[in-house]
Amino acid sequence: MNILKLKIGQLNISLLICLVALGSCQPSNPDPAKTSDVSRLDTQLVLNNAVLEQSNKRSRTVWKIKADNIAYSKDRQTATLTNVVGNLFQEGSIIFKISAKAGEIKDNGNIILLNGSVIANDPRNQSVINSETVEWRPQENLLLIPQKLRGTNPNLQVVAESGKYFTDTEKFEIQDNVIATSKQPALRLKSDRLEWNISQAQIISPGAVELVHYNDRQTITDKLISDRAELNLDLNRAILTKNIELISSNPPLQVATDFLTWDYQARLGKSDRPIQILDRDRQVTLTGNKGEVDFLNQLATLQDGVQAINKLKASELYARQLTWKMSTEEVEAIGNIIYEQMNPKASLTGEKAIGTLGNNNIVVTSNGKQQVKTVIEN
Repeated sequence: MNILKLKIGQLNISLLICLVALGSCQPSNPDPAKTSDVSRLDTQLVLNNAVLEQSNKRSRTVWKIKADNIAYSKDRQTATLTNVVGNLFQEGSIIFKISAKAGEIKDNGNIILLNGSVIANDPRNQSVINSETVEWRPQENLLLIPQKLRGTNPNLQVVAESGKYFTDTEKFEIQDNVIATSKQPALRLKSDRLEWNISQAQIISPGAVELVHYNDRQTITDKLISDRAELNLDLNRAILTKNIELISSNPPLQVATDFLTWDYQARLGKSDRPIQILDRDRQVTLTGNKGEVDFLNQLATLQDGVQAINKLKASELYARQLTWKMSTEEVEAIGNIIYEQMNPKASLTGEKAIGTLGNNNIVVTSNGKQQVKTVIEN
């Protein structure tokens, strides 16, 4: 029993065969017909339970494939495989595993087509990709997935119509009808394109995105849409930019801005850009040049020039900074206060204001250096 290595193109095929001396098995004058049969079998090489390997210039294994059956085309340019299991190596360690029901090897091992229940696994980050068809390019560290796919790791699942995975950088790019869901916290992201940097626990949606957060009862608590989003899954934080709309179910509020850092676990949002809070039920609108919304504690803080409007009571409050309790509508404002109401018509200015927007019960005070100015018209 000896080991015979056949080299076809750049592929090294290792298999065990039994070598029998030609003199003991064949007559001294071989039959030409049998010789022709041997030649024909050689041009239609079929291997069972074989292993294919490709090495680099340093004789380090780049990839290795095992298959139940390997059949070579007559020109030796294509190998057809059944029940495929393959590994991709880096510095002697497995960095990528793949399996499928069938496959083809082309272009001297640079292109490997896999079909039927394809499973691709990256042991470095515990991610698994499932699809029916993939094109694996080991030399390019690239997995192309032209059909519907599902990608998972311990806390996240993504589905899409197509994608590609970069095995050297552990980056997964997917597109068309993308839905990503996490278990803890319960989160769903919808987009047309998504980049998942798995090793960094980062998700980037370069286009329009919808982000929905659920509570423990699987009820929607917050829904956000924006033109772009970047999520840090370890920190439970999303950074959203342009045309942002945040809708909260409890309390029932709507927030609009062009930049928002959103802690979706703590339900806390911060913006250093103009931000507006709208309470549709009570017809109260608050606007500031920057601010923070804390939905768990039902508190909003706006700064650098704030306007609060109560349309039902036809009143307005202007201040440098304002804190608003969402549940009670209580406000505390400081700096350059201007308060105006229509019924009865009144105007007050000062340095501090405390009260309730809902019933126009606002008390304006000064800092002791200047008096409160009040104008009341009957």
